[in-house]
Amino acid sequence: MAIAVSNGVASTIVSTQRSLWQRIFMTIKLRFIKAIVTGAFMIFGLPGIRNTAELPTYTKIYPIRQTLVNRIFIPKSYKTGDSLPLYLDIHGGGFALMSPVVDDPFCSWFANEHKIIVVSLDYPKAPSHKYPSAIEALTDLVNAVLDDEELPFDKKKVAIGGFSAGANLSLALTQQEDIRGRIGGVAAFYPPVDFVTKGPEKMKTRPFGSPPDALENAVSMFDFGYTTVGQDLQDPLLSMAYAERENLPPKLFVVGCEFDMLCREAELFAEKMAQVGTGERTGSDTLWEKNGVRWEKILGELHGFDQMIAFGETRIRVEKRRKEMWHSAAEWLFREVYV
Repeated sequence: MAIAVSNGVASTIVSTQRSLWQRIFMTIKLRFIKAIVTGAFMIFGLPGIRNTAELPTYTKIYPIRQTLVNRIFIPKSYKTGDSLPLYLDIHGGGFALMSPVVDDPFCSWFANEHKIIVVSLDYPKAPSHKYPSAIEALTDLVNAVLDDEELPFDKKKVAIGGFSAGANLSLALTQQEDIRGRIGGVAAFYPPVDFVTKGPEKMKTRPFGSPPDALENAVSMFDFGYTTVGQDLQDPLLSMAYAERENLPPKLFVVGCEFDMLCREAELFAEKMAQVGTGERTGSDTLWEKNGVRWEKILGELHGFDQMIAFGETRIRVEKRRKEMWHSAAEWLFREVYV
């Protein structure tokens, strides 16, 4: 829930206290789901189950955040002396679930297919670590990576990106003063960028006849786990819909999924960012570029379609479409950021 509070200048939207029953229910539900997900990762990580071709080159813990294990992917084609582009990846999971392992398929493919160093970053999870804990930790880690002399990357060719909550965090930390200027672009895959508008209103923005959206029954739980009572929901580090263009990197690639309840807010965010400048918009309604901003809508897909477990023909379709999405991001990076 949110209410408007006068601060003497403008109306601020803040989160409000839920009922005791809601707090108990959401806490139990979130921690139960976390336990299930953790157990699943342990099982899928067992020898003989994991796809070893997707494993990182090595893992690394930076002293500034000693509880967080980061996964580093060096292209197999790397040769001593190469200075490669760097891509920093942040996984999704509603700010509360998953680990960097979930992005291994993307990170390994991205690194080897396009000869990019990929560093998959971890962060402290909700509800034990609420906003802005993850942003603070990731800011420390990003600076540590960018100062890491062991990584053979070109400091003029650095981008960051993420999926869902990870996309939100990418857009948040790049607004930090000590990060600005060090990262050339953000690839934000289906990001939540508006904590003010609530789930029922977001569901109304989906096309008529859309299939069920798993986020519908989870988004309020994730919001509860990530934010505290009294939190300003218009804080641009939380809701990028309220961010100023000059506080973000010069290049932005925003991806939305047509049937995702978050698609419209991501599209509005991209449109707002693209308004700054004098450039002409090129492309179509579903794929356009303007003033350093690229928007792409993946038609016929739900939130996180690329990471859903699928079988048979569905798996073949998902594999094809996610590779197309990843290729699109890589093409944009090499054209706009890694130049």
